[in-house]
Amino acid sequence: MDVNLPFLGLAFLWGAFLGLIYFGGLWLTVKTAPDKRRPVRWLAISFVARMTVALAGFWIILRMNPAALFLALAGFFLVRIVLTRMLGRKSKGIGHAAHA
Repeated sequence: MDVNLPFLGLAFLWGAFLGLIYFGGLWLTVKTAPDKRRPVRWLAISFVARMTVALAGFWIILRMNPAALFLALAGFFLVRIVLTRMLGRKSKGIGHAAHA
């Protein structure tokens, strides 16, 4: 079995990029939704757009090399963990009255 390490590294970075788009877009959506005239529509459109980009990106990786999909998913969820920790610290205390 031929292992192409540079491609697997790129698959991980591609997954991280998709995670940044997906979870960064989610953060922006939730942050700006209260200011929108129709926040439910805004949330639905954002969800469809983010999901379309993420699924298309994973489909591209899957078509190239199915084994690389696992590394792309690892990059995707690593970005989720990092963004949750980074952005969670900034809003600590907002909406967390039950844990005070």
